Amino acid sequence: MRRQARQKGLTILELLVVVSLILLFGGLLVPISSRFMKRAEKAKCLSHMRTLHTCFVGHITDKGEWPQLPFDDEGAGEDGSDDVWSEDGFYRFWVTALEPYGAARDTWLCPSDKLFLQFSKSDLEKNEFFGTYVPTPFEPGPGTPFRWNQPWMIERGDFHGRGAHMLMPDGSVHDSQNPFHGR
Repeated sequence: MRRQARQKGLTILELLVVVSLILLFGGLLVPISSRFMKRAEKAKCLSHMRTLHTCFVGHITDKGEWPQLPFDDEGAGEDGSDDVWSEDGFYRFWVTALEPYGAARDTWLCPSDKLFLQFSKSDLEKNEFFGTYVPTPFEPGPGTPFRWNQPWMIERGDFHGRGAHMLMPDGSVHDSQNPFHGR
C-alpha cells in the first residue's frame, strides 16, 4: 500500500526537470517570435509602399501628372501651419493628394518606424500628419516620373536592416544596399 502512494505523486526532481524544459523551450521561442514579428512588419511596410505606388499611378492617370507641391506661399496658411515645407504640411499635402486613390494616413507609416510609438493615440488623432516614406518631387508632365529609373519614394531610415526601402517606377521595392537590383 505504501508503494502505490509513492508512485502517484511527482518527485521534486521530476518537477524541476519539467520546469527547466518549459523555461528552455520558452527561451528558444522568444527570439523566433521576434524574428517573425520583424518579418511581419517588413511585409506590412512593403504592402504600404505598393499601395502608395498604386495611388501614385491612379493620380497620374487621373490628373495627367505627378502631384505637384505648391511653391512659395501657395501651401502656407496665414499662421504658416499648413506650410508644405514643415513636416506636418509636407505629409498633409501628400496624404490629401493621394487619399482619393486609397492612401489613408496610416499607409504613410512603416510599422518598424519606432519614432511614432512615442506619440499618444490622441496626438495621432489630431490633424497632425507624419510619415515614414518621402516621395520624390517630379516636374509636371505625364511621363516625367517614368522617364528615369529614379525611385518614386524612399524610407527615411534603415528600419529593416538592409538599408532604406525604395519604391521604383515599376512598383518594385528594393533596399538601398542594392538599389537597382541588377538593372
